[in-house]
This record gives sequence, C-alpha cells and structure tokens, in this order.
Amino acid sequence: MRAGTAPRIVQDESQATYEGWCKSEHVKIDWQKPIQTIWNLIRGADPQPGAWTTHEGTTVQLLDAKKLVGATTGRPGEVIAVDDAVLTVAATGGQIQVTRVRPEGGQKVSAGAFAKSAGLRPGVRLGAT
Repeated sequence: MRAGTAPRIVQDESQATYEGWCKSEHVKIDWQKPIQTIWNLIRGADPQPGAWTTHEGTTVQLLDAKKLVGATTGRPGEVIAVDDAVLTVAATGGQIQVTRVRPEGGQKVSAGAFAKSAGLRPGVRLGAT
C-alpha cells in the first residue's frame, strides 16, 4: 500500500449489495445469545441507535460496556452486581459490565446512578416481559 503497488480491482457490481440503516428494532438485546454476540451488538450500536433491553416495561439503552468471559452466576439477563459506577449482567459465557445507560425518555447517565434510581439490584432480570 505505501509503495503504491496495491492492485486496483474493479468491483463486480452484480455482486454488490446494499446494507440498510440500523434501526432500534434491529438492536434489541436477546440475553439468551452468547456473550460475544451481545457485546458486539452493544458496542456496534453505541451511540446510535443504542442497543436496548427492558426493565419493568421501559426501554433502557446500554452503552459503554465491556465483556468478562468465563463462568458466571445468574441466568442470562440477570443483574448480578451493582455499584456506584457499574451494572453487571449475567450472559451466556460470562458477564457484561455496563458503565453508562440511557433510560427511556432520559439522558445518558452512569449505570450505577440509573440502577439506584430504578431500584435495580442483584437478582432483577433485564428483558423479562
């Protein structure tokens, strides 16, 4: 590439496809999916449209997440820990740690502040209908 000798290959337009806009209905979190799938969805949709789940019937976008691969306690979607900064949720194959969320109709806030105001505590299951 730097030497300017990379081949120039014309794209075969008959093989081209169009990827539409990513919308909110495409980024609902399915907690039964593997941890890698969930983490990719959250980081791929951050900041817009924002991967989301539900808590007590309201939508909550999960932002700024990291995955911890390995054994975990709790069922997929179950809150397993909450502190001032982080909300930790069980997933198949590990845990998702979220540091920022956007509750329905609200602004982005720290996950810990949201958990405190919404009454999220260990044992609560996100995405449950």
